[in-house]
Amino acid sequence: MSPAVRTSKSQPKKPKASSSPKRAPRRRLPPAERRIQIVAAAKALFAAGGLERVTMRNIARRVGITQAAIYQHFEGKEAVLFAIAEDFFSDLIADSEKMAAEATDPVDWLTRAMRSYVEVGFSHPDEYRLVFMTNVPGFERHGRHRSVPGQTLPIQPSKGAIAFGYLQDQVRDLIARGQIRPGDPELVAETIWAAGHGLVSLMITHADFPWSREALIETQIRILLGGLLPEGSPMRPGLQPGKAPKA
Repeated sequence: MSPAVRTSKSQPKKPKASSSPKRAPRRRLPPAERRIQIVAAAKALFAAGGLERVTMRNIARRVGITQAAIYQHFEGKEAVLFAIAEDFFSDLIADSEKMAAEATDPVDWLTRAMRSYVEVGFSHPDEYRLVFMTNVPGFERHGRHRSVPGQTLPIQPSKGAIAFGYLQDQVRDLIARGQIRPGDPELVAETIWAAGHGLVSLMITHADFPWSREALIETQIRILLGGLLPEGSPMRPGLQPGKAPKA
């Protein structure tokens, strides 16, 4: 055998290149970002399969973390659902603050508030179903806007209670000014809320029905204001059939 051949045999073999790409290290998110990611995953699971799909295991799997890790951010499923509700009410509060800055008078604010509620509900149908149309044991007590016999509200009010407080305070001011009929501010505010809820829940539950959405919203506002405004109110001439005061 020639020396050249022996030399080639003694050379070390080069290692084969790996065909599988190296997995990039998982980026550790700050707690605030991870919480946002968890809530977004829970929203997506609820929209895709209802409440049964929203489990701590499924949320963790969708986010890409262990089930044990998710408990570092939320103590349980109810806490995640409460965070979704808080996000929904944050939008209502933001709209209330915007309306307060744009309204020309308290009645104008109330008119805008009625419209804003249904519009926010229409734009967040999945969150609305969860907050107002789904029975979750242990969840409602976190978002209650007032106490019931034998129970008290938490020291730190929920954003749902704050959002309802905007409406109730405005109703109380309108009654004090004599701009709407006398009544219990809380009861009047709840009646306005119930009317808006009926419209939103009906439309998002039966979305395929050929609703005349804008006409229904305006007619509902007109009817509500017609019952709230006292005789002789300067706003009453604007309540022609099918037409609500412009917001």
